Amino acid sequence: MRKWMLRGGVILLGGALLVALLWALSGSGHNPNHGIDMEKAREAADRVHPPRKPGEKYKPGHGG
Repeated sequence: MRKWMLRGGVILLGGALLVALLWALSGSGHNPNHGIDMEKAREAADRVHPPRKPGEKYKPGHGG
């Protein structure tokens, strides 16, 4: 009887460790983008790559 209880405890402990490992690897942890102000990010992107004017077409070979 003790062998079965010990084996069951080891299986439960191993399963719990496996679940914890999978949870840690799934990306459920810290979000590095949580503090980004989207308005400031959009302004910075517009300084680097100015937005197109309405009706303006992309020039060939420039990522369009």
